[in-house]
Amino acid sequence: MYKKFFILLSLIPGLLLAGTWGKITGRVTDVETGKPLAGANIIIEGTTMGAATDTNGYYTILHVPPGTYTLKAMMMGYATSTVTGVRVMIDLTTVVDFKMEPTVLPGVEITVVAKRPIIQKDVAGSQRIFTSDEFTTLPAANISDVLSIQPGITSDLSIRGSGADQVAVIVDGILLRDRRTNQPIARLPLSALKEVSIQAGGFAPEYTDLRAGVVNIVTREGHTNYYTGTFTFRIRPPAPKHFGISPYDPNAYWLRPFLDPDVCWTGTKN
Repeated sequence: MYKKFFILLSLIPGLLLAGTWGKITGRVTDVETGKPLAGANIIIEGTTMGAATDTNGYYTILHVPPGTYTLKAMMMGYATSTVTGVRVMIDLTTVVDFKMEPTVLPGVEITVVAKRPIIQKDVAGSQRIFTSDEFTTLPAANISDVLSIQPGITSDLSIRGSGADQVAVIVDGILLRDRRTNQPIARLPLSALKEVSIQAGGFAPEYTDLRAGVVNIVTREGHTNYYTGTFTFRIRPPAPKHFGISPYDPNAYWLRPFLDPDVCWTGTKN
């Protein structure tokens, strides 16, 4: 019994610490010779994150929050190379390679615009990623509405025919699930979300024994100088109003004399 309890506890941290970040990797080479450059420094502009290349010119930057960044590669004897528009998404690897030019002039920079690859090599299943800018174009008020309009997902969060209890909704690394019904909780306003990853099948083993899908959500960071929020305004077109029992109910007083023989000759006295 104690062995089973220990195994169960060992599985919980893997789910609670589900990825809320991505990583950047690539290789730095000499543009003229194609040889790898060891010891080049790769930094993410505006942050304290970065890495240095190994003897084969490869580098990896881990635990990068989702977003769009600018990368710089610097090395003595080479012009600084800059790549803009580097898109990092949760649970995905972004590949950015640098080809540096030898130079003796300090301060010379080369700017390259990054392009998102068509195929994500580290995704084994179907995955769809939404950013905060895309939410404004969707006919949805919350994340539950966004999920319900995706292919293969129903309004009760059933993915590819599996029950909703086989779907995990993870917000900033924390699993949201109703302990009474074992159903995922997905009632979050879109204004609070930064990025949402919807993955059906083929997800990493860190999500334990799920069989349907994983919804990984990263929320936006708050501001100390001002508040932000949204409000919803709904209207209904003009229509006849009716209160009380439906006029089409068989027990409605105006219809009952025609259907009930007990009162068809005497009336309902109402």
